[in-house]
Amino acid sequence: FCWPEWGLAEQYPEVGTGKRFLNSGGFIGFAPTIHRVVRQWKYEDDDDDQLFYTRLYLDPGLREKLSLNLDHKSRIFQNLNGALDEIVLKFDRNRVRIRNVAYDTLPVVVHGNGPTKLQLNYLGNYVPNGWTPQGGCGFCGRDRRILPGGQPPPRVLLAVFVEQPTPFLPRFLQRLLLLDYPPDRVTLFLHNNEVYHEPHIADSWPQLQGHFSAVKLVGPEEALTSGEARDMAMDSCRQDPECEFYFSLDADAVITNQQTLRILIEENRSLAQFGRRDPSWSPGSPRLVPWGRGSPLPIHRKAYVIRGETLRTELPQREVFSGSDADPDMAFCKSLRDKGIVLHLRNQQAFGRLLATPRYDTDHLHPDLWQIFDNPLVTKHPPGPVAPLLSSQPCPDVYWFPLLSDQMCDELVEEMEHYGQWSGGRHEDSRLAGGYENVPTVDIHMKQVGYEDQWLQLLRTYVGPMTESLFPGYHTKVGRCPCPASTFPHPGPGGCRFLRYDCIVSSPRKGWGLLHPGRLTHYHEGLPTTRGTRYIMVSFVDP
Repeated sequence: FCWPEWGLAEQYPEVGTGKRFLNSGGFIGFAPTIHRVVRQWKYEDDDDDQLFYTRLYLDPGLREKLSLNLDHKSRIFQNLNGALDEIVLKFDRNRVRIRNVAYDTLPVVVHGNGPTKLQLNYLGNYVPNGWTPQGGCGFCGRDRRILPGGQPPPRVLLAVFVEQPTPFLPRFLQRLLLLDYPPDRVTLFLHNNEVYHEPHIADSWPQLQGHFSAVKLVGPEEALTSGEARDMAMDSCRQDPECEFYFSLDADAVITNQQTLRILIEENRSLAQFGRRDPSWSPGSPRLVPWGRGSPLPIHRKAYVIRGETLRTELPQREVFSGSDADPDMAFCKSLRDKGIVLHLRNQQAFGRLLATPRYDTDHLHPDLWQIFDNPLVTKHPPGPVAPLLSSQPCPDVYWFPLLSDQMCDELVEEMEHYGQWSGGRHEDSRLAGGYENVPTVDIHMKQVGYEDQWLQLLRTYVGPMTESLFPGYHTKVGRCPCPASTFPHPGPGGCRFLRYDCIVSSPRKGWGLLHPGRLTHYHEGLPTTRGTRYIMVSFVDP
């Protein structure tokens, strides 16, 4: 770039290799020479210094007299604007350098000129000793304060926000009880904006009341906006001189690290939050432009800790989230920026993940069953030789393995009973293409309740790999093995008899799958259920 006057480009001396034009962002020289250079200034204070140095350099006499030279190949200075594709990080064992791959140089001064401030910030996370392969993070432990044992830890206000229909909320509420922090030092503030979730909160509220030192519930009848509720919770800590830390947590933040609160407090920062390792982004999040191998994260309100003293001294106004027309995230960000409060991101540990909520459909009795696409289970079935360790073989080439949790079994049964349109167990079946069922049962097809895609995804993700592991050489699109799963715990024996082997699998366990090759080699029949009702989910892998 020839800046600020492109018309001066032709006056620059030609160079064989390297950058031709001057940038005044950095210079180096002996003090007497630099003093002689700056004494040439005859302009106003607000005139362009870049143009001043350009004119000096373009004057052949002054250029020779003052021995002015440009760093054409970035041996010392590296300007980022217009050269981002030339820059890589060079990792040594105990330090990191910037390498210019165009000229194979290692510049020592990096200048984030023009619109490259974010990229400069990215490089600063590594160079010169921000992170190294041998030592890891070079400054992450700086100023950390380990909470001493034997002394009461700081008092915390835990503010929980349920602002939209959220999957797995009962599990979220139970995780609050598992935080590794003395509950008698924690006050709970819970804002629920959703009528749908009132029964879930009511079920957990007695436990929460008995667990924390004090609790407060603000329900949907208060008709508070998200910003107003957050302002109310934050002000509760601000007005309480004993509140030393404010921990804000949204219901769609899945905290799997029970020490999250303790770790963020020990960061000893005015404001700290945990980072996301998940490469996906929640819809609607303000996203910054990615560069290189990383992407800077926007501030988000899902989980963060802020000092009570910071609220009382640096952020004393009540309207932090609702003081403008902006979204609460952006209003919070602006409030921090206006006060010069720096957000510190902790990403050395895995703290959890964020749930996707926009497509959460509460029209179902148990909508969490439909979350296998938007919020898939984190733990997948181990492949290869590990899989047989999770199974037993009650009959030849018949495998028994845990597939569904007790809760999922119960919810599947309740969902089907809620739908209620069971077939009559007749041969005539209008749901089938030919209208005739060879082996009639009293059943409901997954397509009838809108659960077919979700169930097939479960087969692909969990049963398919198990099938390939247990039957060597078998390849499945999703498999062709019948896989009945027992979903109800109480009926009397029942089970399955394989005629060719005269082998019986009796009293199938709740949630366990029974995997076998099918009628060609494993013709089978059901055994009578002597009491109660047994529900069986029957699937053909590769239907």
